[in-house]
Amino acid sequence: MTQWLPLFSSLVVAFVVLVGVLITNRTNRRAIDAADERGSIALEAAQRNVAAVNAAAEERSRSALEAAQRNTEAAEQREHEKWRRESVLAAVTALLETSATVRQQLSSQDFTYLGEIDRFGLDLHESIEQCTGSVTRLRILSSPRIPNRCEDLLRTLTAAANITVQKLTLTLDGEATADDLDDIRTLWHKAIASVVEQELSVVKAARTELGLEPLPAPERVTAPSAA
Repeated sequence: MTQWLPLFSSLVVAFVVLVGVLITNRTNRRAIDAADERGSIALEAAQRNVAAVNAAAEERSRSALEAAQRNTEAAEQREHEKWRRESVLAAVTALLETSATVRQQLSSQDFTYLGEIDRFGLDLHESIEQCTGSVTRLRILSSPRIPNRCEDLLRTLTAAANITVQKLTLTLDGEATADDLDDIRTLWHKAIASVVEQELSVVKAARTELGLEPLPAPERVTAPSAA
């Protein structure tokens, strides 16, 4: 019996060790499984955070891009509007300058021969005809009111030019009566006054289109005296 005691003791120790190993392995396995689960949870959380960060970054980039596009479009629109206003102003100014020049010519001419009067009339109509380009540009760039007023001015200016030619011709006509001369001079005064009124109408329409303050109440315009 004594001889078998060490063997039994060894078996008992081995069994205890085996049980301890099994228990340790089970504990380690549970710890590993728990660690794996925690790692999976942490990984999923990290992935969700990365996805959220990426989504937020994409949203910020998209918002910044859209804002930049809006700013670019707004800047382009401002530049286009500036160009349009400058073009409208240039066209109206050119037409009014021509009208003022022609009106001045209508008021300060004196001829000796009928041929000179005919040439003068043709030059007037040529100057007025050149304004049609400005009217066309205004048709494209502005509201209809401005080109409509400009056309009214050109028609009135043409009529005044025709009346001026008639007045100058009657002046050289030895058979013209005093009443004929008085009638044509009265008509000429009315035509010149109408031209001035139409010029003012164009100015008012242009100022409205460009957003400028209205003109002050105009002073009464006196037509120039007949030659």
